[in-house]
Amino acid sequence: MSGYDLSALNVMVIDDNVHMLRIVKTIFHAMAITRVRYLSNAKDAYAELRRAQPDIIITDWEMKPVNGLEFTRQLRSKGGYYSRVPIILLTGHTEYERVMEAIQSGVSDVLAKPVSIEILYRRLCRIVDISAVSASDDDNDDEYVDIG
Repeated sequence: MSGYDLSALNVMVIDDNVHMLRIVKTIFHAMAITRVRYLSNAKDAYAELRRAQPDIIITDWEMKPVNGLEFTRQLRSKGGYYSRVPIILLTGHTEYERVMEAIQSGVSDVLAKPVSIEILYRRLCRIVDISAVSASDDDNDDEYVDIG
């Protein structure tokens, strides 16, 4: 893997499966991503989001009592930062209809479990790349007016 240095990313991972959290933690360790909050449910994630705004959120689809899609829908409905933060959904449900449902719910990307370091790295790089383009587009917005 070469290209982007992702070590400065601030990431939130939400999954109620401790084994999956360990796998993601191992992958992030290999990528030198250390600014990660690992949470086991949406309720804790909402509380953490009041304190900090991660660059990327990774959530599982199948969680209780609030699943990853409902978490995403609720977050997106808040607007502002919450409507823009990239959200990657981890799932074993990779059927076309399910993936489309996830995208329509507001997730930025869907990754099939089990996730590999190579795939996660490529998706994170793509998100960072898109975010960089979006930020530069905002800087050159023709509607921007400097009022001094």
